[in-house]
Amino acid sequence: MSLSPELRSRIDVLLAQHNIVLFMKGTRTAPRCGFSAGAVNTLTAVTPDFHDVDVIVDPELREAIKVYGQWPTIPQLYVRGELVGGADILDDMANSGALHELLGLPVPDRTPPTIHISAAAADALRAATRDGDGEVLHLGIDERFHAQFFLKPATDHDIVARDAGIAIRMDLPTAQRSQGLQIDWVETAQGAGLSLRNRMHPSR
Repeated sequence: MSLSPELRSRIDVLLAQHNIVLFMKGTRTAPRCGFSAGAVNTLTAVTPDFHDVDVIVDPELREAIKVYGQWPTIPQLYVRGELVGGADILDDMANSGALHELLGLPVPDRTPPTIHISAAAADALRAATRDGDGEVLHLGIDERFHAQFFLKPATDHDIVARDAGIAIRMDLPTAQRSQGLQIDWVETAQGAGLSLRNRMHPSR
């Protein structure tokens, strides 16, 4: 598709009016795809001061923004009129501190949190990751403090917390929510599994 002068002008005006613009599917309060939801969560953890544009309700703009920045996918983040990239790039920059620098914000503390893993939990985690086939243990804690363990390859921007011979990799927001995290193995009438007690949770 070619970009008409009218559409180019619409995008130019949007970028001139707002310092940080996220073109996404849905809105920040109601994202309509996983990548857009992830971009909102990542960006909100750094700054709430951004303008979101829902391209679902404007099919012309949805196609035009792909041509404007020669970037084929949505979401797309622009800062001061310049294309930064999509969800994966945004996530990498937020975890490394590069996004904070770009936005003129203080570089975040990347000190690994202190965590506590019981011997039983360490045994369970060790067994679960034995056949990782190059993937390593990660922990994700979202803004509602829902926690999830998963396996994926290590990256240079991972923050690594260690206890009881177990290394747990995490992104920056998770690390900030994990200080004093206690991981145990519990057995109940309903079954056995890992138990996470998080002193950073606002309700605790």
